[in-house]
Amino acid sequence: MKSISILFLIILSGTFSVLFAQDENFQKAKIDSTEEVSDSSKFNLDNIIPIENRYGWNSVSKWRKARKKLEKELFVYQIYEEKKQNHFNNCMKSILSPGWGHFSAKSYTKGHILFELQLVLLGCTYYFYDDAMDMYGKYKKSYQVDEMQQYYQDANTSYKTSQIFFGFWTIVWGYALIDVIQTTENYNRNLWEKLKIEYQDVELSL
Repeated sequence: MKSISILFLIILSGTFSVLFAQDENFQKAKIDSTEEVSDSSKFNLDNIIPIENRYGWNSVSKWRKARKKLEKELFVYQIYEEKKQNHFNNCMKSILSPGWGHFSAKSYTKGHILFELQLVLLGCTYYFYDDAMDMYGKYKKSYQVDEMQQYYQDANTSYKTSQIFFGFWTIVWGYALIDVIQTTENYNRNLWEKLKIEYQDVELSL
């Protein structure tokens, strides 16, 4: 009976020691969690994003700034896409008439020069060709050797002159076709820079 009482006391003391140890661990965990909550209340949101990242955003504020910049550039790009000039369309205009594509790209001075030069060269081409046909007609109707030689020589000279002017017109036509590509590119580049400056201080509501 005495040995049973002693065994019971040992078991009871062991139980109390285990419960006391668990209660002590619970209190310690509670204190630690309270400290974590206290620390989290002081946690700076700027440290959420890791320092090492591919874009160099080491803080939330920088990420938000970069996002805002991207949204603004997308907005400006949408306007740019609506207003920019098409290279192919301007080339087709220049094929039909040198200077037309430059007018579309707002290069009015060069467009006027190319267009008027084209008219002058075509006019000269037609004038000398018509004169050549006129001299050739007289050559065919003439019966005197001296007149025939003179008419033929005049017709041949006028025809060669018309071909020279036509060659110059071809050069102007080719130059306008090549230059309109660069002119259109310059227009689009200037348009993009203008839109960026125009909307750089505008707050967007997307």
